[in-house]
Amino acid sequence: MLAAIDPRAKLVAFLAVQALLFIPSPQPPLIRLLAVALPLLALLLLSRGACRLWLRLLAISAPLLAFLALSAFLVPAATTPAARLGMLIAAKAALVLLSLALFVLGEEPGRMLQALRQTGLPRAAVMVMAIGLRFAGQWRLEMEGMRHAWIGRNAAALPLLRRGRLAGRMLPLFFESLFEGAVDVHDAMLGRGFHGHLPAWHRLAFAGRDATFLALVALFAALAALLP
Repeated sequence: MLAAIDPRAKLVAFLAVQALLFIPSPQPPLIRLLAVALPLLALLLLSRGACRLWLRLLAISAPLLAFLALSAFLVPAATTPAARLGMLIAAKAALVLLSLALFVLGEEPGRMLQALRQTGLPRAAVMVMAIGLRFAGQWRLEMEGMRHAWIGRNAAALPLLRRGRLAGRMLPLFFESLFEGAVDVHDAMLGRGFHGHLPAWHRLAFAGRDATFLALVALFAALAALLP
């Protein structure tokens, strides 16, 4: 259900979550965090794979969260105990990652690019991102080929110095092959009618479900902001 919502509506919801988390408020921090977290956790049930993306993103960012919490312990704040500040930083960062996975990472890339273009992002920036999206598959193929070459040479069993020398010889070949693949991708785009401008994408249009979603976001935001 969440995947059918217009990407622009989800971007508005993402910004609303950030405002609720970081705008100063007289409310107790725990109340504010719970008011933001509960609707996000409810949406997680309708996210079609965003839970997996969120867990992966959380695992990738775990060292950063740990560093922020440790920094709070090492540098005590003037008015907030270090332990409490560290937990607040980690909790807010986790909620930012959750909202990012729900509203952005779970979206189809083409629809997200079109939404960014319709919200006013310069055409050149959207075109660069579109080309990068098409080239991501080639990058993945080259990385897979390099991994097979590394395994085929039994590089993991070599001494550390020899592994470093082997990696030094493989990297130039990797980037050379990557460049050749980029040329092939560019030639294929030219063959399909690319002339240096954006393709004629189908323009996104707001529907009734998008208005309902934004109304619910506004309602939850107002309730979270007005909680005593």
